Amino acid sequence: MNKKIFISCAVLALSLLGIGDVAAQNYMHKFGFEINGGLREYGGDRGTRYFLAEKPEYQAIGASFGYYVNPSFDAIVTASMGELGHRDDSYPRKLGFTAQVTDLTLGLRFKFTNGKIMNEDSRIRPFLNAGWGGMQSISRIVHEQPGYDDNFVNNRSWIAAHWNAGGGVRIALTDGIDLTLQSSYNYTYDDNYDGLPFSLSKVRLNALHDAFLYHSAGFVFNFGDNDAAYRFKHEEEVPKELVEKVNLAAKNIHFETASATIKEESNADLDSIVNILLDNPTINVYVEGHTDNVGAPEDKMTSSQKRADAVQAYLAAKGVDVTRLSSKGYGETQPIADNSTPEGRALNRRVEVKLYYRK
Repeated sequence: MNKKIFISCAVLALSLLGIGDVAAQNYMHKFGFEINGGLREYGGDRGTRYFLAEKPEYQAIGASFGYYVNPSFDAIVTASMGELGHRDDSYPRKLGFTAQVTDLTLGLRFKFTNGKIMNEDSRIRPFLNAGWGGMQSISRIVHEQPGYDDNFVNNRSWIAAHWNAGGGVRIALTDGIDLTLQSSYNYTYDDNYDGLPFSLSKVRLNALHDAFLYHSAGFVFNFGDNDAAYRFKHEEEVPKELVEKVNLAAKNIHFETASATIKEESNADLDSIVNILLDNPTINVYVEGHTDNVGAPEDKMTSSQKRADAVQAYLAAKGVDVTRLSSKGYGETQPIADNSTPEGRALNRRVEVKLYYRK
């Protein structure tokens, strides 16, 4: 892999921007799995060769797993493995080192497409990321330095703490696949993979830790429904008067005591929601079930899910296409009032019906 590959990837990405209505929406997916490959560039006691200053020789592959936390942040686990090295060809023995370096980090990704800086629907999505973890190096080192035996070869394996930071851009190719281009700075809290300092007498020669850049290109496969995040994004697009009518009707949905059976007195309000949905076939529904804090949490979660499912089933039975409907029980996790009073607990025992457009 060389500079031409990165140029080709960039050209491909820019050309894809002209393809019709491709609108990958990361906030629709909880998870993302990335595979990538690229180049490593060493910086340390033997010299620094960053940003393609010389012809790159050391390749690596990597992967990451991301979890959607909120519009601004993803939690990420990243890993890479491959070669790193440095040679001085002016010496007969081509002094320097070659190492097999593997790293693993846990971190956060900050997304500029958070709805405040850039739109979440953006096809081009820049980001920054940072993480902390560990790395292992298996190095072969050739020395010809003052204090060493000429042409001394040393093999070494070690593990050390490690952090990285970097940034890049994701480019939406389809609804679930992104092209990603990024670079990261990787710093280790030891100084061994280049062989300097290296001491036969246990004397530290230099305090500079080793580091490397990893430039990569790859693909991200996004998966796992994130309906709540999608709904929060698009609820504001539904006409306000429809949202208000549905919210008012949902407040009058009641159930039999300790049951998921809808009271007959709620049918009129549910029918009004049905009529709105039948008159607006492009609007989808997300039904949320909520409870107070009385009882075991697992029972509350089950109860809230059953009640949300009951409302969804009612809407479907009245002719709303089931593909437009989804539901989730949240138990006691999202109160809107104080659970310490009877009035507050009554307000928390509720079903919410949310409207949104799915593109």
